Amino acid sequence: MDVISVVFVGGLVTYFMYLNINKVTQNLDDNKKGSFESYASFSAKIQEYIRAVKRDLDDDMECEDPRYCKNETCDSKKVTKELVDLIRKSSFYETMLAKRKDPKDVEAGLMDILSQFDEIVRTQCIDGDMLADELQDMLAQDYKRIV
Repeated sequence: MDVISVVFVGGLVTYFMYLNINKVTQNLDDNKKGSFESYASFSAKIQEYIRAVKRDLDDDMECEDPRYCKNETCDSKKVTKELVDLIRKSSFYETMLAKRKDPKDVEAGLMDILSQFDEIVRTQCIDGDMLADELQDMLAQDYKRIV
């Protein structure tokens, strides 16, 4: 009789532990999904800003009243290619492959993209410092809304 009660109590404890472990791991999965979605949304916002700058600086596109005007040293073809590369890199963070990355790696990757984007705006646009500062402020507001 004692053996049966020990087995019964042990089985009951094991079952409750199993339920608790499932609950904890489900919460971890839910938290990761939220952060992935917020990084994906922020990446989409970054792409919007990069596309706006690309549209204004690209010689092949006609844009009335551009916000971002290229300076005299701007190599439009080279800058356009660099902006397309940044769009491509940032679009990776919207894919399921990015979900497998550690959040710190994702943040580092997005910061690298933002750093390169900031440098392009500062060096290739008329009033680049002012425009880059405005972009930083807008991106910071977008990040706060998303996260």
